[in-house]
Amino acid sequence: MRHNLLTLSCCLTLVSNFASAQSFDQPNFNPSTVLWYQEPAQKWEEALPVGNGRLGAMVFGKPSEERIQLNEETYWKGGPYSTVVKGGHEVLPEIQKYVFEGKMLKAHNLFGRRTMGYPVEQQKYQSLANLHLFFAETEPTTVYKRWLDLETGITSVEYRVQEVRYRRDVFVSAPNQVVVLRLTASEAQKISFKANLRGVRNPAHSNYGTDYFTMDPYGQDGLMLKGKSSDYLGVEGKLRFEGQVKVVAEGGTVRTDDVDLWVEKADAVTLYFNAATNFVNYHDVSADPHARVEAVWKNMAGKSYTQIRDAAVKDHQKYFQRTTLQLEIAASSYLPTNERMLNIQKTADPSLAALVLQLWPLFVDWVFPAWHPARQPARHLEQRHEPRLGFQIHYQHQHRDELLACGNGQLVGMCGAPHPDGQRIDGSRQPGGQRTLRLPRLGVSPKH
Repeated sequence: MRHNLLTLSCCLTLVSNFASAQSFDQPNFNPSTVLWYQEPAQKWEEALPVGNGRLGAMVFGKPSEERIQLNEETYWKGGPYSTVVKGGHEVLPEIQKYVFEGKMLKAHNLFGRRTMGYPVEQQKYQSLANLHLFFAETEPTTVYKRWLDLETGITSVEYRVQEVRYRRDVFVSAPNQVVVLRLTASEAQKISFKANLRGVRNPAHSNYGTDYFTMDPYGQDGLMLKGKSSDYLGVEGKLRFEGQVKVVAEGGTVRTDDVDLWVEKADAVTLYFNAATNFVNYHDVSADPHARVEAVWKNMAGKSYTQIRDAAVKDHQKYFQRTTLQLEIAASSYLPTNERMLNIQKTADPSLAALVLQLWPLFVDWVFPAWHPARQPARHLEQRHEPRLGFQIHYQHQHRDELLACGNGQLVGMCGAPHPDGQRIDGSRQPGGQRTLRLPRLGVSPKH
């Protein structure tokens, strides 16, 4: 199945392989929807996020070694368990008696001894994997830039090595449920690298050594990662996962050697990653991760990279373009994002607020996945494994038009919380049901 997974046209030209370069030298992009930088991420907080609500990725963008951290929504520590204390209800009248008598310490202590469930902490969310790509180029890089375009949901890296321009595009498809990494170059046979897919262990929040993972080749064009969650606070780790990488090269050669996958002298390369766990719901972990992964590959059969990308962008824009937030653009708005963050301490940059407001819901939805309710109406985040007690504490994606404005036209963080200055906005509807928000000029006070 995997060897016939994708069909690619053999007549693709080098020009069509290499996407047109993004220019940041001239102010021809929207600073309210683009983050961009002139250096790779040095730490997690500086990496750029992409996701689809189930799979999330953080892209670091280092020229010589790309690292993409990968998440899957249901991969948590521990497994199904109950915190119910047998017989705890029997002491409830006594606890109530102490409360009404004002003996709060006695009530507190009795509650802790007889009714408090253990462990008192929740299980921890786990990072699933890291995809590493080690590139053959050893010469210095120039004209480096990386960016995230909120309009498309695609993050990109571009740089030069001598006269060759290299580019990487990364996105996560909701329709096809895969993380996609596309590598192109301005000249033929210039893409060579070694890739491996590594599991992640976190000794700080687990019983170290109770989790494990195995790394293996999968055919001559893929990698496989399997593993289990760690025990935590006495709860046995019962989550099992599987992740796979599939490589499609245009030109050149592809081979696997032990845990590494090698691509040599290709014109363009596309890597697809998908993953699943055995999670069904908070008390059932009986699913087959391998069958779930193979079902994704089967669904993708016969689709080209262009079809997968276009479907992902269309799906993303269906939600993102329902709302636009327009704030004043300053000359400093076109600076690299890290410079804008420093510059706003002394110079007003209202469109930076628009960028942050539009990025945050996507970041939470992408990197800390919570199935979008419009896509999975019956799905909830129950992978903490506690029995539900009539309520759940979890992030639920807030539509941006709900996040930005309520029907009364007030600027809000969430509906019901008006702008502290009481400023009004024009919440006029645009064709297709889009809401455009035009706000008054907002000044920025210097940092003291």
